[in-house]
Amino acid sequence: MDSSELERIGSLIANNVLKSDWYRDVRCVHCFYGVTAKGEIPTVRIMGDALASGKLLVMPRVTDNDGGMEHVRVTGLELMKPGLWGIPEPLGDARVPVAEIELILVPGLAVDIKGNRMGYGKGYYDRFLETASHSVKAMLVPERFVHDRLPVEDHDVPVDYIVTEDRILSCGN
Repeated sequence: MDSSELERIGSLIANNVLKSDWYRDVRCVHCFYGVTAKGEIPTVRIMGDALASGKLLVMPRVTDNDGGMEHVRVTGLELMKPGLWGIPEPLGDARVPVAEIELILVPGLAVDIKGNRMGYGKGYYDRFLETASHSVKAMLVPERFVHDRLPVEDHDVPVDYIVTEDRILSCGN
């Protein structure tokens, strides 16, 4: 999928996120920086809305090659630098405890209708989601990557919602 198609789909996904009750009703949103060159849904519009509406915006910062990640408050999208994997990460040092994060917008390659996701294989989000059972988890993904069933491993943590360009699917988790 080329970046212009990802931008188009990303705009529709952002519309669906921004109109959802579970987004509107939270104060603290954790969001990945979607890089279209890597095939990810762009998230800048969602992050901009979170900042403009007074929500606490938190982004991940990778700390090592083994799945370590910390969660950092973002006050402006210009305050970024490429991290370990070349993805923009926050520069600041204001770490936010996982207990304060109410909504997590999750990246990934594919997902099934039960919310089981296929990530990038390093386990960063699996480890994070294990510690955030209290948070609403929503995966942003093009409709064509929603499957009936994906293989599941013991450490996989399903998401609560799948947001595509066409719909918001509740996974019943």
